[in-house]
Amino acid sequence: MTLKRYDIPWNVVVVAALGYFVDLFDTFLVPAFRVATLKDLGVASVDSLRVYTNLFNLQLAGMFLAAILLWGPFGDSRGRRKILFGSIMLYGAANFLTAFVVNVPQFAIIRFVAGIGLGGELGAGVTLVAESISQEHRGIGTAIIGFVGMLGVVAAATLAMVGVNWRVAYIVGGVLAFAILGLRLSVRESQLFAKNSAAVRSYWRILMFLARPRNLLKLFACVLVGAPTFFVTGLLVPGAPEFGAAFGMKILPSPATGLIWTYLSISIGDIFCGMLSQVVRSRKTALLVFHAITVIGIGAFLFQPPTTPDGFYVRCVVAGFGIGFWANMVTNAAEQFGTNVRATVTITVPTCVRLLLFPISAAFLSLRPLLGIIPAAAIVGFSASALAIVSLLWLKDGFSRDLDFNERLTPKEPGVAAGAQAVAQI
Repeated sequence: MTLKRYDIPWNVVVVAALGYFVDLFDTFLVPAFRVATLKDLGVASVDSLRVYTNLFNLQLAGMFLAAILLWGPFGDSRGRRKILFGSIMLYGAANFLTAFVVNVPQFAIIRFVAGIGLGGELGAGVTLVAESISQEHRGIGTAIIGFVGMLGVVAAATLAMVGVNWRVAYIVGGVLAFAILGLRLSVRESQLFAKNSAAVRSYWRILMFLARPRNLLKLFACVLVGAPTFFVTGLLVPGAPEFGAAFGMKILPSPATGLIWTYLSISIGDIFCGMLSQVVRSRKTALLVFHAITVIGIGAFLFQPPTTPDGFYVRCVVAGFGIGFWANMVTNAAEQFGTNVRATVTITVPTCVRLLLFPISAAFLSLRPLLGIIPAAAIVGFSASALAIVSLLWLKDGFSRDLDFNERLTPKEPGVAAGAQAVAQI
């Protein structure tokens, strides 16, 4: 029997895209409503930034642990579709509960649980879409996921700007999650996963894959490809008042407004990057072009300083468009590895990219007292871009790669030939 591959299964693409929208909406409710939330929970303004940082880091820690130890291996051993249900149920319930917390410890515990749920959303969606679309068109599907998902950040920031109560915002997030849960009933399991039903399905053997140095190096390279994204969204744009002051601006720009313009631009960039990869038939070429735009955007941001908030937001748009390669980056990671570990990789990579904010911010904060805010940002930003470009050049271009293959899980294990297992016709 032959394996049926759809050009574009729109129900899978739409459900994955809406899921990523709610993922980012939920993730960015914490920073968007930081001031109102912590004030209502009794945190003094002088401690607000410190408490927020700890809470957001705790949520990221939940995402990382879940990606490595739960959703990734579970997706490769039990199926991608099950992650789409399990992850959204968990963070949807956590959203509802967040609306009723009365103190910071309760908020911290529930946001850690939400992070666990959020850790599987994007990777599972991209894996399912990539395995359901022919190699000639899968970039289109994942570009749509990126475009719709980034609008979730815009929606969260917009609710905060118009003055919606933070508890209502979390309830909205929960309602959206469970609404999408109903839509996911129409999604079927990846046929590539079903075809390889006779392949290794052991949770622990999948984790052994990470012990092979070359696999770990390739995974690390996939993560570094995304390094500039959180330099821009986690450092440059949120630091709007500080950078505005360093530029000598009389009216300082707003971080919230900057984030809205940045993520709108990222969503458009995701579409253009995906389409460019289709036109040039190369994932790597499209990513290199957008990394070059990112370098230009960072340079314009730091060395052509704006004099007005509007000028600042224009630079946010340029830099945001440059880092609009998120969906293409995750697709590229999915194409590097076999079906039996693809969910683990595709779920782990975006989570680890988010964690790069820690060393990026640490390096910036260490250099700032010595060099000043602009030189410190330039060194960190251009270094992040250089690491990303070198990593990208080292990786293979997976645009035309048939994803119907498996990885060796241990050094002594023979390769698993594509088609060696019984084919499941779905």
